[in-house]
Formats: sequence, structure tokens, C-alpha cells
Amino acid sequence: MSARRAVLVAIAVIAALAAFVACTPAPRAPRTPRWADVLEATPAFLAGAPGFDPSLAATPGGRVALTWVTRDTSGADLWIAFSADSGGRFSAPTRLNLRRGRVASDPESRPVAVFAANGRVVAAWAAARDSGRFADDIVTRASDDGGASFGPETILNDDRALQGSTYHGFVALDATPQGRVFAAWVDGRATALAAGEAGPATAEVWSAASDDGGATWGANRRVAAGACPSCRVALRASASLVALAYRGVRDSVRDPRLAVSRDGGTTFAFDTLVSADRWRPAACPATGPALSLSRDGGWIAWCTGGAGAAGVHACIWRAGRGATMTPAALDDTLRQCAHPLLVSMGSATLAGVLARAGASRRVLALRTLGAEGEFSPWLLLGANARSATIAPQDARHALAAWVEQSDAGPRVRVVRVTRR
Repeated sequence: MSARRAVLVAIAVIAALAAFVACTPAPRAPRTPRWADVLEATPAFLAGAPGFDPSLAATPGGRVALTWVTRDTSGADLWIAFSADSGGRFSAPTRLNLRRGRVASDPESRPVAVFAANGRVVAAWAAARDSGRFADDIVTRASDDGGASFGPETILNDDRALQGSTYHGFVALDATPQGRVFAAWVDGRATALAAGEAGPATAEVWSAASDDGGATWGANRRVAAGACPSCRVALRASASLVALAYRGVRDSVRDPRLAVSRDGGTTFAFDTLVSADRWRPAACPATGPALSLSRDGGWIAWCTGGAGAAGVHACIWRAGRGATMTPAALDDTLRQCAHPLLVSMGSATLAGVLARAGASRRVLALRTLGAEGEFSPWLLLGANARSATIAPQDARHALAAWVEQSDAGPRVRVVRVTRR
């Protein structure tokens, strides 16, 4: 081949390569696969009516209990509805509070329900007394026929005759596989309010247990002193453990703590600081911790404003040992995260936070946490979301509910989440 022809061939090859590159699209960043499917499960009777502070309970067999609060000029009322097919259809709503308008509820201190053994259902909420500052009692009602009917109201806290604070709220419920039901709440019986004081600066955590599905309750037992009076507690019970997470108050520092009982909730001999964030907020943060339990441990999550560590953090814990890993930030790609949620789904844990995604959208964000500390991508639900809750059914299915603010007012939404 002559030198001139070799040059022409080289020029042609270069031109062809340039044309190929110009026509080939630029490589795209790989898309993160969606790890779950979402199915709308909002009951028709909630689609056009204002609702607040939902809560969920569910069983592997498809039973679901949904509670929520309505408000009018008479006050707030608590409602419950049931589904036998994982949220496909719900029963007609039933009002649970016998005294109209006396339910005390907010996103942190909302009514809750739990399924116990043998078709029993227990609901608990804070109920306003007729007089007194911060005068709320913890009230329960129980059903032994799957929710078709409920027994009388029972006041859970046993300090109504005591002098001092009458502050009770932030109730949590759980049941063991054997059917024992546990309740825990924030209690102000030992904290008398000073004249002119806007609210209690500290409180205690108390608990009680029921061996007959919530019809009657045993004696109140103090779990911990020095608890934040405006942050919910998280309660999980198994056949061998009762675990409780709360926000402690020590010299104005409000950091997460974990208490564990190995004797069925009679004593909580283990009570430990989970993370020394040294957070000293100017006011009560009003966002409590979340807890999951599987065998002898699980995950714990909390919101903090500690220096250099603001956001929602989580770590693995074990009974008798407390935190067993360095706290990891849950809110990596989100902003203004708060109100963490945790439930066990088989070997994984489903975590939720309320946060902002993008410029302004406020969402309920869900992700799974693995046994070795790994996180899935975020699944974003809703718009203008607040006051959220989640409940597990089995290793693949869970339900989520939240309040979505629209032009028509606050609406409760419910979805079923299925892991792929």
C-alpha cells in the first residue's frame, strides 16, 4: 500500500470512529431498583373525611386494625376499623371512647392497638379528665371476639388519688406470642408542677401487664426515672424479653436510652445509654425513639440535634449489652428527618422517617435495615405527609399509614408494602 493510500485509510477509520462515538448515547448512571411494591389500602370512609394520628396493628393471617382520631367542636374521638384481608376491605368504623370528645391525641402521643392471642384486641389512649392541668389518664378497652365488641373502659394508671402531677400519655402496647399484653407510658405522678410552669420538665416511664387480653391489668411498675415528658416510648415484647426505648433526661441532656426486662416486665434491671449525643435542645424535642426486637436484640433509632450529628441515627442492640455498632445516619439523602419508626420483618427491619425529599415535598420514607447493618434505598410515600405509622404482617408484607395535608384538609392514607 502506498504511503498516500495508507494516510487516506487512517483518516477514514478515524472519521468512522468519531461518527460512532457521536451517535452512541452517553452512559447513564445505573438506576436503583425499587425494592417494594405499594398498593393503596385507604378505606373509602376515610377518603373524604378529615382524620388525624393513625395507628396500625396487623397479623400474618391478614387481620388489620386501623385506629385514627377525628376532631370537632366537642373535642377529639377515637375510631377503629378492621380488615380480614390485609387491608382490601375494612369494617364500618366504631368509636372507642365512651365519653364524647375526651381523647387527648397528637402525632407523638396517639392512640394505639395490638392483637393478642385467641382473637383478642386491645386499644389504649390518653383521655382528658374533666379538670386539672395536663390531666390525662391512660384508658384501655379490650375485645375477646376480634373487635366485634369491646368491654368497658379501664383506667390503666393507678395514681388518680395521689397529689401532684396528673400527666400521663405517649402510651405503647405490645403482646407476647403467649398472649400477655404489655403497656408502657410517660407518667408525671412524681413531678409536681410549680406555679406558672408551662409543663413538666421531666417525667417517668411506667408499665403494666395483662394476662387476660387487656380485660384487667396488674400493678403499675416504674421502669425509669428521668424521661423526656414529650417524647413517645417504644415497646417490644417477645417470649423471653420486654424491651423499652425512651428519651432520657440527665442534666438537660436528652439522649436515647434502652431498658430490658428478662422476667416478664416485673423488673427492668438493664437500663443503658444508647448514644452519648449530648443533645441539649432549647425545648422538648417531641420526637421519641423507635425499636425493633427479634430474638435477643434488634435495631434502635432516634432523632438527635447533637453537635455534628443532627438527624436520625440507628444502631443494632443486644439484650444486656446495649448498642453493638457505631450509630449510623439514616437520613443520608433526605432533609429534616424526624419521628423514626421501626418494625421487624423476618430477618430484616423496616425503618421509616418523616422527611423532606427534594425542594419541598414532605414524605414518609421507608427502607429496610439488614442484620449486618446494610441499608436499602429509600421508598418515598405521600406528599405533605405527617403523623405516620407502620406495622408488619410477615417477612414480606407491612402496612403504612400517614396523614396527608391537602386543600380539602388532613386525610388519612393507608398502603400495603410488599418486598420484592
